Amino acid sequence: MDSSTPASPSPSASPDDSFLGAGPLAGLGPDLDARTPHRHARADHNEHDDSEHPHGGAQGPAGFVRPARTEDLKAIGRVQAATMLASLQTGHAAEHGSALPEGVRAMIAAPVIAAGWEAAVAEPPSPRHHVLVATTAGDSTEERAVVGLLGLAPTQSVDADGQVDEAGVRAVEVTALGVEPASQRRGHGSRLLAAAVDLARQDDARALVAWAVRGDESVSRLLASVGMAPTGAHRVLGVGEGITEDCWAASL
Repeated sequence: MDSSTPASPSPSASPDDSFLGAGPLAGLGPDLDARTPHRHARADHNEHDDSEHPHGGAQGPAGFVRPARTEDLKAIGRVQAATMLASLQTGHAAEHGSALPEGVRAMIAAPVIAAGWEAAVAEPPSPRHHVLVATTAGDSTEERAVVGLLGLAPTQSVDADGQVDEAGVRAVEVTALGVEPASQRRGHGSRLLAAAVDLARQDDARALVAWAVRGDESVSRLLASVGMAPTGAHRVLGVGEGITEDCWAASL
């Protein structure tokens, strides 16, 4: 499960491929008619808060979400490499009925991805840029392994010419979202998105936006489960024979 691409390994990247005649927020006017994310208990994150926040049911926390640290970079690279590769393979097979070219597979290297996140983790471009990690629920910090990540960056709607619409919706974009395959279906993705919604609201955003590889049902199911919906915008990545990503959004 992953909503990022090889061309966008860090939250400083922005989508610039072909849209369906409009920007990703084109369907979100001043009244924001998109669905609203389901409410979760607040994670109470801010840029000064480096603590872990439990998210779980009555039996105790099933995992934690916290801001990423530089010591997490190796794990971040490993998680995103695995989830990105799985997502792109699924999307390419669904769209073209063929495997992802070996050359593309070889480019998705964990050390390279980890290096791409270093600046975003150590020195975020702004207080509204965030990198979060999901960890297992060990008894101590040392026992809590990083199994997921989420990148969050400010964005804004664009017009049909690709120019920023100053009167458009103030939004935040999920620039990366992934949970390692062995740890999926345990709530880590939902906890990451719940924390992202909290941060977006703290940053006064009015919409949450994410891109998902078409055909990767694990991502689309997750986004739908938290109340997001397709906007109708898409972009085509120059990966293999081409991989389509659909834009999802929700009002906050």
